[in-house]
Amino acid sequence: MTDFAKASGAALTALALMGCNPPNSGNMVNANQAQVAQSVSFGQITGAQPVQVQGGNAPAEVVGTLAGGLVGGLLGNEVGKGRGQDIATVAGATAGAAAGNRVAGAATTVQSTQWSVLLDDGRTIAVIQAEPVFSMGQRVQVIQSADGTTRLLP
Repeated sequence: MTDFAKASGAALTALALMGCNPPNSGNMVNANQAQVAQSVSFGQITGAQPVQVQGGNAPAEVVGTLAGGLVGGLLGNEVGKGRGQDIATVAGATAGAAAGNRVAGAATTVQSTQWSVLLDDGRTIAVIQAEPVFSMGQRVQVIQSADGTTRLLP
């Protein structure tokens, strides 16, 4: 197996794994939110708007950039000889890194919903969260952490 085939396989595996990040969910919390008091208020769902959440997975974007640069550099290295080969390798690595970053960004884009909530105190807030799904008029708990992270639960 050639070095190019090995590198391409590794890059494709890394890009496939990047899509494995969990969706933004009201049922999932960060470890730093466990066993920490959070404020709870109540409200009613008054609107829903589909949105796309792009990126937010910095490790995946780094892997995509590195994998793209590696593959692009290997492809560029196959072109020409001497100084021309060096230039093609650098150009291939640069173009590959840019393409890999774009692919990683697209791979980490997820569909979500922006929920509008009329709080019992009369304020309206918007929270972007994929799960759970609510219906118009449904009563929800609005849970807010000290760091500003807000999630909705039935």
